[in-house]
Amino acid sequence: MNLLLIEDNNYKIEQLQTFLNDQFLSIKIETKKSYHSGLKELLLNNIYDLVLLDISMPTYDIKPGEPGGDPMPLAGKLLLNEMYLRDIKTKVIVVTMYESFVDGTKLSALDKQLHREFSENYKGFVYFSPGNTNWKENLLTKIHEVI
Repeated sequence: MNLLLIEDNNYKIEQLQTFLNDQFLSIKIETKKSYHSGLKELLLNNIYDLVLLDISMPTYDIKPGEPGGDPMPLAGKLLLNEMYLRDIKTKVIVVTMYESFVDGTKLSALDKQLHREFSENYKGFVYFSPGNTNWKENLLTKIHEVI
């Protein structure tokens, strides 16, 4: 399985990669850390079976001595919209650590909106909590539903 992980939090990246590599023997994971690098990867490489997508991330990758662009509270939603506009059919599971976002959007409302607007791609969300391991079972269940 070829998986694209679009996530800017290093701890979350490490946890997801470790878990996925333990669960799937033949998985190949490509990681991008911003809206633009994730979008560029999707546009250039139509090889992914699944995208694990964060909702909030910076516009550009953060490099040493650089701020990484502006924070984008709903960057994941914008990426789903770009996938829709460009007819990219790859399935997406959102993995987020937030139950509400800077603009006041609640995760439950966002979930309904993403299902309604991007039903071909969006296959649900997993709430990632560093202090709880329930996300692992939830993610595994969602992945098996998609693939």
